[in-house]
Amino acid sequence: MQHKIINQGQCTVLQINEERFDARLAPDFRTQLTELSQSVDAHLIIDLTQVRFMDSSGLGAVMAGYKMLRGKKMSVVNPQRAVKELLKLTRMDQLITCYDSIDDAISVDA
Repeated sequence: MQHKIINQGQCTVLQINEERFDARLAPDFRTQLTELSQSVDAHLIIDLTQVRFMDSSGLGAVMAGYKMLRGKKMSVVNPQRAVKELLKLTRMDQLITCYDSIDDAISVDA
């Protein structure tokens, strides 16, 4: 999985630099999140700007991450239209807040 981790104050940003978040990427995402879960402070922000397609495997991996980080906040930044509709259709948008930018997500904690 092509990704970048950025720490900004109380927030950890996991930037996914892949166009497809599917069955091929989901196991790597879960592994990365497991390793990252111990070092996330209070808020994990998943930057989906580059992700153009997400299937049920990707959605399941994000949900598994949400459960893994119980007690910490998790949000999604800049999901593309198809991904945003998937989050809304499955009502995950009610559990995981979507923001237009990383700055918007970080400002909630300020």
